[in-house]
Amino acid sequence: MINSSLKEKYWDSATDKQMVISVVGTNQKIDNSMLEIGTFSLEESLCSESELKFGACEANCVKFTARNTAGSIIGKTISIEETIDGDSQNPMPYGVFKVASDVPTADRTKRQITAYDAMYDIVNTDVKSWYAGLSFPMTLKQFRDSFFAHLGIAQVETSLVNDSMTVNKTIVATQTDDSSAVTEESAISGKTVVTAICEINGCFGNINREGKFEYVFLKAITSALYPAEDLFPADNVFPSDANTESMTGHYIAFDYEDFQSKEITQLEIKTSEDNAGAIVGTAGNNYSITGNFLVSDKTGAELAQIANNLLPIMKQAVYTPIKSCTCVGNPCLTLGEPIRFNTTREIVETYLLQRTLTGVQSKRDSISAQGTQTHSAKVNSIRDTIESVERRTGKLERNADHLQSTYEDLEKQTSSKFEQTAESIATEVKRATDAEGELKSNITQTADAITAEVTRAQKAEGQLDASLELKLGRDENDQVVSMINASADQITLSGNRLIVNSNNFQLDGDGRVSIVDSLNFIATSLGDDIVIIGLDARGRPMLQNIRIDLNSVTDQDGVAIGDHASTADHATTADSATTAESATQCIKASTAYYLHGITVNDYVQISGKGNLIPSSSSVYCGTTENPFAGGYSSGGWKTTSDRRKKKDFRKLLEDDRFERFFELLQPMEYRLIENDEKMHMGFVAQDVEQAMTDCDISENEFYGLEHAVFSEKDFESNEEWKKFLEQNGGANDMYTLCYQEFIALNTAMIQKLQNRCRDFERRLSALERK
Repeated sequence: MINSSLKEKYWDSATDKQMVISVVGTNQKIDNSMLEIGTFSLEESLCSESELKFGACEANCVKFTARNTAGSIIGKTISIEETIDGDSQNPMPYGVFKVASDVPTADRTKRQITAYDAMYDIVNTDVKSWYAGLSFPMTLKQFRDSFFAHLGIAQVETSLVNDSMTVNKTIVATQTDDSSAVTEESAISGKTVVTAICEINGCFGNINREGKFEYVFLKAITSALYPAEDLFPADNVFPSDANTESMTGHYIAFDYEDFQSKEITQLEIKTSEDNAGAIVGTAGNNYSITGNFLVSDKTGAELAQIANNLLPIMKQAVYTPIKSCTCVGNPCLTLGEPIRFNTTREIVETYLLQRTLTGVQSKRDSISAQGTQTHSAKVNSIRDTIESVERRTGKLERNADHLQSTYEDLEKQTSSKFEQTAESIATEVKRATDAEGELKSNITQTADAITAEVTRAQKAEGQLDASLELKLGRDENDQVVSMINASADQITLSGNRLIVNSNNFQLDGDGRVSIVDSLNFIATSLGDDIVIIGLDARGRPMLQNIRIDLNSVTDQDGVAIGDHASTADHATTADSATTAESATQCIKASTAYYLHGITVNDYVQISGKGNLIPSSSSVYCGTTENPFAGGYSSGGWKTTSDRRKKKDFRKLLEDDRFERFFELLQPMEYRLIENDEKMHMGFVAQDVEQAMTDCDISENEFYGLEHAVFSEKDFESNEEWKKFLEQNGGANDMYTLCYQEFIALNTAMIQKLQNRCRDFERRLSALERK
């Protein structure tokens, strides 16, 4: 327990609590006034697994949301403490943490901060270089002191039961998740080392509130005992005190298992699953340690001595697992501390293994302590992260779940594995060298699939793989179908004849190809997934989106198509139509129903009455970069203005910005630079843009101005792009105005002026009557 003098004050919800989060090395502090209410939480964990596992080392974490902070503090160290009732001389420490995440909220008024204690860095640090530089042999005490000195983390001074054990160099490579050896370049994680140290001493690792690494032991729980009534009171007989902290009167909701974890009666330590190792104690509740690299070179007698040292410590951990408990928050309680709950039916005694402490003034603790009645037959070890110094190994594992045979040669860096279960058979062969990286092949067979895969992982080129899969699965319509899936950088099919027969594609023995819908290019300068051969609106095959040299293409009589582009079949694209000898020839095309653009979906249809009808309202006449010079109309252009086609109405007279904007407009008289000596009247787009900026009007609020920026991708060829830049003085942008949008603005301003005139007339009339 930390600062036990404050324990009772924390049980009292009326106690004033002032939290201060200090950014180490700066003057920056976050206090109660800056913390968003209900966001602070402290997550501490000794062992989060469903079955108690000695050696567990888990990072603690704080989360909170703060406002009015001086920017991001990600990567910085924070120290948290709390004063009770203004007693700054006796603060409650919450710990030292390093900020891993500092994310602003959507409105940018607050920051959501997550920070972890030093355990996070310990378990994620690569300590291979440190391990390689050690001078073996050494004692375990020297080994762990060197480890934490390398990391720059202080330890709480503790004597461990196996501190005098000799440690030799036993690690040569780590392992991947599938337990296969990798090369010497692989990392040795800090988690591998710290977990091994704690496991072989029957304890757990934790960073305490002062930022030091402490070894936490689950001490035997002592219940309160009272002498028989006929012996008490007496001068030499007293009740024995319990060593548990009572939660009676402080818990709100409580749920626990209907059993108590049994005392560990037998301990087995093995260097690997297929070695006998050493067993001490009596049969009953067995706990097994397998593959701990610190003891992988030990003899049976040495292992027995280590186990005899360890068993008395482990057997103390007898408790009732807690599913969940919500209680008044009290930071004085620490991980591994014995606690008890006096219920109406029984006294429940357990340990504080996990907790989430939330809130500042009104604190809540969510406590749990997972566990099982007996330890399962599965191995409790860190064997899947390391491999010992044996150069050649052959292992056969057999149990009710699977049969596995593994052969490895660490000098040649080769291995093979065969695994059989009731559901599948899998084989793997692997070779790892510096030159080729890691090369392996796998074959997996299940009832519904056979998969073969070859993979090479090399730093220079990343991962290369090839796979072939035969399976039964579901297609995009959720129908069960048989499948052959092949994946590789290159697939080569060779044979005298290649025949493909499917519902959507066919290739016969004579080389004829049949397609159902369209033939597409995946990527082109015009865009992705461009249709080359498809069907038109009438379901007729159509060649589209390609350029054709008409002079090199002939008709059935051998005449170049370019010589008679007046027929409908030859004038389907803009590029082809430009080769027609005269406008009269294009008009005579008897079946020229469509003028197609770049894509099949954009076209203009010629109706029976001779009207030009666009395929959709997104088809423009001309573009910003290629406008028409002008046009004539006897009836004028009409614009869609149906109320049912509009939304978000707002009267211009109600927005004072547009009156200011109107006053800033500068009507001009000017000539166009290109081939025009006539005087024009209008506005300059850049002047309009400046007026909009001065009045805080965006382009989305006034459609009358468009400022378009172009790139080479907006043009059909590099030549057209260069021509545009040349004609535009080297600039890659263009301003345009839609004068139609000014009509409503002018009308609004005239109406406003009329209203003022009427008002002036009324005033003048009133003055004249006087």
